[in-house]
This record gives sequence, C-alpha cells and structure tokens, in this order.
Amino acid sequence: MKIFRVATSVSMILIITIAALSLIGITITGLYPGIITLLLVTLIPIASKFYEKKISIKSNAFQIRYYIMLTIINLLSILLVLFMTFVIVHDRVFQDCC
Repeated sequence: MKIFRVATSVSMILIITIAALSLIGITITGLYPGIITLLLVTLIPIASKFYEKKISIKSNAFQIRYYIMLTIINLLSILLVLFMTFVIVHDRVFQDCC
C-alpha cells in the first residue's frame, strides 16, 4: 500500500506538471494531437486516488489485488508520459523528426 501511494503521488506530480507545461507549449507551438492524449492520461492518477478511498472498506485480499494493479498502471503512465514528452519535444521544439 505504501508503494501504491508513492507511485500514485509521483505519477500525479509528474503528469500534472507535464500537462501544465504542455498547455503552455500549445500557446508557443500550436496544438499537437499528442497533447490531447497527454491530458487524458492525467486522469489516471487522479482516478487512482479516488478509487483508493472507495476500496478501503473492502477485504484485504481485494485491496491488495487492486493496489498492485493500480500501482502498475500508474508506473506505466509515468513511462508513457515521459516517452510522449520526449517525442513532442523532438517533434515540436527540435523539429528533427523525419
């Protein structure tokens, strides 16, 4: 459960920071379709926090299963956001794609 909270907190801080910076980037470089996906990924850690409160009244076996699943999803969302940020920066800022 501690790992879940750490992963969710890191995911939320990182993803919301990148989403805010991407909104600033829209004003500079224009709308990029990947930014819409990036903004939708911000819902994952937020939903995880709300879902944590909802499953806290369930049995321990149920909680453990869902904490593991949500931790993996949050860690994957961190990797997805970092990769998308790399691609967007290279395409929009460095303009070295293709």
